[in-house]
Amino acid sequence: MSGPPFASPEAAEEAFYAAFATADARAMEVVWAYGDPIACIHPGGGLIEGRRAVMQSWIDIFSGARPPTLEHRVVATFADGNLVVRMVEERIRPSGSPGEEATRVLATNTYRREEDGWRLAAHHASLPMIRARGGKAAPPRLH
Repeated sequence: MSGPPFASPEAAEEAFYAAFATADARAMEVVWAYGDPIACIHPGGGLIEGRRAVMQSWIDIFSGARPPTLEHRVVATFADGNLVVRMVEERIRPSGSPGEEATRVLATNTYRREEDGWRLAAHHASLPMIRARGGKAAPPRLH
């Protein structure tokens, strides 16, 4: 299956989060790179390698799920030729719930330029960030 080429990593990232927010496995499939290697780590999960396994993981997540309310913002970008790494903060909550109920996750998205444009090659999402009492972020700690 091929899809529309993405002219930039930013365009591929917008398509990734649109697919995630609508729980659309077909749209998600279009975003991911076709060449190897590709890999994904979902929050609290292990390493998933290869296109077939990564796509199956998204199908499993989306099956029976209601689309979430999802916002993201870029916190850092690193670029080197045909590879771009974007670190983002994801705010995910059940559809219709108040914004303060959002789960905050940090994620690293790696985009690779392929023959037809930019595609997602790796996605690594952290465990949800812990909040201290009173709604403020907990102080950082090392491992």
